[in-house]
Amino acid sequence: MNLNYDLVSEYIEKINKVKTDNKIIIIPSYLYISTFIKNTKYDIGSQNLSNELNGAFTGEVSSTQLNSIGVKYSLVGHSERRNLFHETDEIINEKTRQCLNHGITPIICVGETLSEHNNDETLVKINNQISHAILGLDDLNEKKEIIIAYEPIYAIGTGKTPKVKEIENVINHIYEVLSKYDNIDFKILYGGSVNRENIKKILEINKLDGVLIGTISSKIEEIIKIIETV
Repeated sequence: MNLNYDLVSEYIEKINKVKTDNKIIIIPSYLYISTFIKNTKYDIGSQNLSNELNGAFTGEVSSTQLNSIGVKYSLVGHSERRNLFHETDEIINEKTRQCLNHGITPIICVGETLSEHNNDETLVKINNQISHAILGLDDLNEKKEIIIAYEPIYAIGTGKTPKVKEIENVINHIYEVLSKYDNIDFKILYGGSVNRENIKKILEINKLDGVLIGTISSKIEEIIKIIETV
């Protein structure tokens, strides 16, 4: 919930000038999604979506509405949605299915708290979150793409990044879990205090496909420097 409208045109103008061979997905506030779709060359995602298909759910936005304007991705189960808005594993599963049933690739966020990390409960937590999010997807009629974003909660916007070896262990575990599903194509991202100083080292992690950049993404000058770094 950052950037007022008068800053969006500047953001778009500058991000359009970036030259990169890397795939970039921009995930703005609902208010600006159409503006980004109409004026940028990048794929656009939503920060959230409803677990309901349609109906009298004032203030909600559905998967079909997002798909109809060209949205290709949506975050699902970000830790702020889980913690601040009390989204349950069941709701996150429903949102994942809404995405897959209506042409949107879900970016499913998973991650542990600091206490869970300190108690060596990270892999158990990640396994539970993924298994609940994709529950029932084995009944899909065709192969679908999902993205898993590993975001340790204690690292989001804090400047505290896990050791590369710790990230690597989690990424390998996610890869092993998802490799068992024949009807799922998947990619794995890391998010949590990613910046231009650490992004190269993070992207060297085996089986990692990219990064999810949060708070700092609202600062266009910093984002440009990060993109240019890789």
